[in-house]
Amino acid sequence: MRFLALALFSILFAYSYPAHSQRPGGPPPAAFDACSAKSANSDCSFDAPHGTVRGTCRNVRASQQKGLVCAPGNRPGAGQSRGPERRGQPNANRQNDNRRAGRSGSLPFGYDAGAPFAKAIRLTNKLTDTSQGTCFDESRVIECPAKGEKYYGQDAHYQGRLPAYRNNSDGTVSDLNTGLMWQKAHNAERQNYNDAEQACSDLTLARKSDWRLPNLKELFSIADFRGSQGRHYFIDDKFFDFSLPDKSILEGDRFASTHRVEMMGQTWSSTIYAGDHYGRTGVEGAFFFNYLDGHIKQAPTRGRSSLFYRCVRGPKWGDNDFRDNGNGTVTDKASGLMWQQSDDNKTRDWPEALNYCENLDLAGYRDWRLPNVKTLQHIVDYRDYNPALDTDYLKQTDKAGWFWSSTTHGDNIKMASYVCFGKCVSVDGVDVHGAGAQRSDPKTGNPSDFTSLGGQRDEVRINNYARCVRDAG
Repeated sequence: MRFLALALFSILFAYSYPAHSQRPGGPPPAAFDACSAKSANSDCSFDAPHGTVRGTCRNVRASQQKGLVCAPGNRPGAGQSRGPERRGQPNANRQNDNRRAGRSGSLPFGYDAGAPFAKAIRLTNKLTDTSQGTCFDESRVIECPAKGEKYYGQDAHYQGRLPAYRNNSDGTVSDLNTGLMWQKAHNAERQNYNDAEQACSDLTLARKSDWRLPNLKELFSIADFRGSQGRHYFIDDKFFDFSLPDKSILEGDRFASTHRVEMMGQTWSSTIYAGDHYGRTGVEGAFFFNYLDGHIKQAPTRGRSSLFYRCVRGPKWGDNDFRDNGNGTVTDKASGLMWQQSDDNKTRDWPEALNYCENLDLAGYRDWRLPNVKTLQHIVDYRDYNPALDTDYLKQTDKAGWFWSSTTHGDNIKMASYVCFGKCVSVDGVDVHGAGAQRSDPKTGNPSDFTSLGGQRDEVRINNYARCVRDAG
């Protein structure tokens, strides 16, 4: 019977844990560690890349494995984290921060990127594409819909400028799209903001000594939205070195109960938040991008916050060069994009936002689209926060508004990415991540069915604004 139990457990854990992390032929080490100080039949839990596995400690003995193992009490996927916490479901999402999860009888919420959509419309603007070439509905990967069908107009339907990296074989990588040169190495020792800034300033690499900490738009320009935790980083590791930290990274983490190693890829930018960090008067914060969970947030520049960093050199990149066309549109000459000057003061869920932009007729143009997340972030004005937008040119009807992108969030494909142009608040009204941050919401649903998302209790809105874009050329 014990041999049968081990076989069943092995199949179960293979579903929820990568093969390279398991002991040969059986459950992963974390399943044993969860019961190391417990007695048989005690409740237990451990983190797996697909979410939190909960069960009971059971005695297993076969081959070279013996002792108590934390075995799920339900079918594969049951009991794991499920996305935003729904009202009336107190156990849902206690340890979820947009990470991949699974449900009973379903596949994990992440995805494996395949070949990009072959019939994508080629764009001519100057911004690097997200690299997301897969189409999704509200919960799964789908064949890319035809024009006029639901879900048409999402990220994969449009292909921007392809990433163009060159490995210089001297510890650097050149981005031929932006003209920036990057440090190839992953600096595995995390540093506080000032030390990271100094480390870049002191760096001599490839006989160059003019290295600096990148601004947020530069840092985001190399983001890769094929990312999905446990499958693919949110950076192209064929060119840029990156690796998971070890468990010590969670020691002293005030959000350790909701954080896990696979989501701790926070990487400093030099961009200081124009508002107050976490709503605390006089506390300075700097933005970071997380190459493991695909979000922009912020951390205090003073204190114990230590993050990864990657240095860059070259002329600073990311400024806009707006021109008011006098017809309800604004052209950014820096990117080659034309923007809808003002949103229409209506909030929509994600499919509705896609449809709105696809059908917009403005200034004699009908080729508008919902911007992908990199395109949308490029118009954030980090000099301001109420909203984080150059209001001399672009108008926002609701200063607190958040805006949809066309990009699905790879860690949980039931969600899509948005940018906070207003303060990026929790359900308690605290500006936890700052105007200019980028998070994700469920694509559809009733916001009143949800309480919050993650340890910082992100507000779930679902109905966000849309600002449409088209190529100006």
